[in-house]
Amino acid sequence: MIKRTLVRMTIWNSAVVFCLLIILGGALYGLARHRIYSDIDRHLVFNMDNLYQYTLPNGEHVLNVNWDDPERFFMTFYWDSNDTLLQSIYYKSPYDKLAFKLRKKQGQLEPESIRVGKRTFRFVSRPYLGNLPMLEKLSDKAPLKTLQAMTEISTEIHYLKLLLMSISTGIGIGALLSVIAGYALARRALIPIQKAWDKQQQFVADASHELRSPLSVIRGQTQILLRHPVHTIEEESAPISAILKETKRMRNMVDGLLLLARGDSHEEVILCQSVRIDGILKEIAKKMEPVMEYKKLRLGLHVEGSELLINGDEDRLIQLFMILLDNAIKFTQADGQIDLECLRQGKSVLVTVKDNGAGIPEHDLPLVFNRFYKGDASRNRGYHGAGLGLSIAHWIIDQHQGSVHISSSVGHGTTVMIRFPAMS
Repeated sequence: MIKRTLVRMTIWNSAVVFCLLIILGGALYGLARHRIYSDIDRHLVFNMDNLYQYTLPNGEHVLNVNWDDPERFFMTFYWDSNDTLLQSIYYKSPYDKLAFKLRKKQGQLEPESIRVGKRTFRFVSRPYLGNLPMLEKLSDKAPLKTLQAMTEISTEIHYLKLLLMSISTGIGIGALLSVIAGYALARRALIPIQKAWDKQQQFVADASHELRSPLSVIRGQTQILLRHPVHTIEEESAPISAILKETKRMRNMVDGLLLLARGDSHEEVILCQSVRIDGILKEIAKKMEPVMEYKKLRLGLHVEGSELLINGDEDRLIQLFMILLDNAIKFTQADGQIDLECLRQGKSVLVTVKDNGAGIPEHDLPLVFNRFYKGDASRNRGYHGAGLGLSIAHWIIDQHQGSVHISSSVGHGTTVMIRFPAMS
């Protein structure tokens, strides 16, 4: 799925960039073409509309146009009412094919382009208005009907073709680069998606594996019960007890998964208020005394200062410290020592949970907060937890804008240090 998404994102990114290049290139070419043609057409129309007869001091009659811009080479054709070409300024035999085509376009009042061989001309036609007497003398048979002015634009067409070729080449190179860049950007954008996908796949696999064991136990114990339908509850207390135990384990696992799922989707909201960390730790230590006595462990509580306040959710903080204490109790041998410490350090409140139990291998320390992670120590000592406790603990710490650091040594115990922002 990720590969298909990568291909689709690359195609879409490249297509969008390619379309933008085409639009920009087309706009650039269209603007250049419009500016060139409009300038030529302006000259043609002005020449036709402002052509007048001028008499020199020596009595010679000439045609003139008042034009301040640089002059451009123009040809002028004159047609009578019989469609006969009377005379053209600069007219020579190479333009006979052009004259043949222009004869049919005497009614073309808007500028238009016409191609003759490899050359391109731009022309405009105007009906004769009777204001040029010297032109009327050119024909004795028929009156003057049409005037046409034209200019060659082959050079402009050549440069427009070069511009179009350059734009097309740029678009081609841009399209290639857009594919490469689109692929790179798509891969970069999909990195967190790939990580989330891998994490989800691992999560599903781990959850399936963890749920398989209690379900297998429940199924097996239920089959045992069905073999002896006449037995009393007392006689089948062992399989019933096993079923209840595995059911409780499954419930705890599902509750933990739901909590983490709601936390990931930001649906689980903690209610923060002023909370005394020292008071919570004292209350937990008091409640855990019977458990510590039963496990033959010693619990030390060290609190420096009073009213160590943070902004937090009391229930979630109790859950956090109970998770850490439960792990410490599980992996600490009889006659072991567990210490709870709480003190103020600058603008923070530091809580430390320390034990002298089995410890965690150094290579496992970065993995302890992963969901369903279980170290070798837990397997060696026969504990079958779901591996969600520390994941939940890490989520609670994050929700309180805290930080956590774990240090451990195999055979020498583990120290968990949690730092919360203190309230002034």
